Amino acid sequence: MITKDNPSMNSTAETIFMSTANEKNLEQCRIREDNIAHEIYQNNLIKTLTSENKSLTDENKSLSDENRSLSDENRSLSDENRSLSDENLRLIKLLEGNGIKP
Repeated sequence: MITKDNPSMNSTAETIFMSTANEKNLEQCRIREDNIAHEIYQNNLIKTLTSENKSLTDENKSLSDENRSLSDENRSLSDENRSLSDENLRLIKLLEGNGIKP
């Protein structure tokens, strides 16, 4: 609006409008102002939720990477455990083969 940047003109325009407008027009203007305020609120909420979503997506990726790393470490430790069990079994057999009770 042309009165947007001039508070004096805006006030004058509002006064003229209020004195000449009928109730139906006033109600439509109030509804429009409410809708504009609600749209601003929704846009701010969208920005906030988008930011939170990005943060959670980044955290999820980080946790997925950590999970992958821990899974790899678990596999490696399982392989090592299997090797040590095989070695232990071999040594027990060797002891028993030499008449030594483990």
